[in-house]
Amino acid sequence: MNLTLDETLQKGSEALKSGELQEADKFFTAILKALPKHPDANHNMGVVAATVGKNHEALLHFKVALDVKPSVPQFWLSYIYGLINTHQLNEARAVFNEAELVGVKGKAFDKLEEKLVKAEQKLLEF
Repeated sequence: MNLTLDETLQKGSEALKSGELQEADKFFTAILKALPKHPDANHNMGVVAATVGKNHEALLHFKVALDVKPSVPQFWLSYIYGLINTHQLNEARAVFNEAELVGVKGKAFDKLEEKLVKAEQKLLEF
């Protein structure tokens, strides 16, 4: 069965949404073999990796997605959450500030800022 790029991405996204992580991984890996910098496939592969606790691997995928297509707010959110989850708070703050400068905003971004501030405050308690 030969699928187009869009069909492969769609099937991977559907598998991801339904929690079929191995299936999703298979589709996104196929895309990334052909197009290593594909932003959506990288982002979704990052989501798969983060879901199974591979936070550093997730970060690599989120960073590629963001570098290739910085116009997508979700890519900023995922990358910053990944930085927070790997305790890279200085980098998370720097990227957050950069996102603000390019105009990323909204409820999800506000919620992210709350999480970042809490993480920073917790660090100061030590």
